[in-house]
Amino acid sequence: MHMPSTTANQHFLSRTEQELNALNPTAQHRRNQRIYSFCLVDREKHHIRLDDAEGRHISGNLALTDLFSFSVINKRKRFNFEHFFGQYEASLRTNTIELLEKLRISNSDIKKEIIEIFAAKLMNFLRNPYSVKKVLNTIGGMLQFHPVDPSLLDDYRAVLAGKKPQQEYLCRQLGIDADEYQKWLAALFMALFRPRPGEINVMEGMIKGLFENRSHQTNVMICQYVDEHADKRCLLSDRGYSNPSRGPEMLAFSFNLCSNAFIVYTFTDVTQFAGGTVPPQVIDDFRKQPKRVQVKLLTNELAPLASYNRNVVYQCAHSVFCSSQSVYGLP
Repeated sequence: MHMPSTTANQHFLSRTEQELNALNPTAQHRRNQRIYSFCLVDREKHHIRLDDAEGRHISGNLALTDLFSFSVINKRKRFNFEHFFGQYEASLRTNTIELLEKLRISNSDIKKEIIEIFAAKLMNFLRNPYSVKKVLNTIGGMLQFHPVDPSLLDDYRAVLAGKKPQQEYLCRQLGIDADEYQKWLAALFMALFRPRPGEINVMEGMIKGLFENRSHQTNVMICQYVDEHADKRCLLSDRGYSNPSRGPEMLAFSFNLCSNAFIVYTFTDVTQFAGGTVPPQVIDDFRKQPKRVQVKLLTNELAPLASYNRNVVYQCAHSVFCSSQSVYGLP
């Protein structure tokens, strides 16, 4: 497996995801699509400021030069992770549109969309440069291992030892050191490479464990705003995700789906949630039941939107993005 690429302008939130939040989604040319950008002013007060009344070109937004390039050969050729990322980005638009359409017509056959959207969004967390330290705390333990396939091992060694002229600049901009940057790239490789064609990678194994763990109750909530509330918009974070306020027994993620919808995944450890108040036999019976993911659609419920938008602002790194200059739920 080799990953040559000519792409130097590397998005850490894909153009597709941003285009689902474009202020001009019907622009004739993709390069002309824009998105409103807001800089964080006061995290505690959820105060943001519009950067430019014309919006930003999506083609260069949420991207850094050679961010994921682990070996830069020359100005035109480098080795990076575009191949890995493309596997998940390619179907994101289709999965998002089909999920919302199936929910609209009460079609319950949405397992594929629910899981593949989660995979694409989780990848955004892993590859987000503003979350390097958190990613290393989450999956950095994988670096005690290495691929056994000789070709994959060569690629892995290239990730560690490749020429990275961008490293000093990126580390300075992101507030990390060279060792953290190298380990982050190595952890991305270990999470995303496939041991053999068609086999799941480590990230997909993590997702499989979350959705299939019989000790977890898995809930998915989709909030959408249409008709009289079609002007109510959902923010997109520069981190790509936010964590709703939950207890220690819950693992929860909120993600932007598009300009007028967001999705929340919650994985609840039923034993911790019960807190000793539920008889062990009841917990055992729950674990023996077929695993089901509970999916709920909320349409035009404004309180969850206000909470979501405030949470996105509070947890962003520097900026949030939207298809509208007016953001519901903020001062």
